[in-house]
Amino acid sequence: MVQIIAVFTSLAFAGVIFVVMGLVFFGGGDQSMADQQLSDAKARVEESPKSADAWEQLASAYAGTEDFDQAIAAATKATALDPNSFRRLQTLVSLQIRQNKTDDAITVVQKYSASHPKNADALLQLGQLAQTAGRTPLARLSYQTYLRLVPDSPTADAVREQLKQLDAS
Repeated sequence: MVQIIAVFTSLAFAGVIFVVMGLVFFGGGDQSMADQQLSDAKARVEESPKSADAWEQLASAYAGTEDFDQAIAAATKATALDPNSFRRLQTLVSLQIRQNKTDDAITVVQKYSASHPKNADALLQLGQLAQTAGRTPLARLSYQTYLRLVPDSPTADAVREQLKQLDAS
């Protein structure tokens, strides 16, 4: 029994050595997955500098390495290249929120809402951001405009409740 265990242990140890040697000789041992994604994203931006998708991928890669300043810069570029995309805007806003830059996020959503006044989702997000930041008049106005646009939406009752809470405070 001891010999069988010794053989299995030797095989397992040899397997680990082969894996480590493979990583050293064939790559993968010196770059993390996040670093590889960042490298790939940078290459994609170099190939297609006017691609909003490439810049958004770069923003995600920077976020993966926790370099949020660079992630925000890349997401800002993506939204500039595709200013009509609310999804790209949400990527930027979520990065700004992670960095406690709520005022910057509010400004970005306000600008988007000004140029897309019928985008109810943007108004709802603006109301939520403003309410979180204690900017009650802006939150109230955003929620009211949201309800005018989509009075029967699935979230309308929750928004009405938020308005009641704002009025009570």
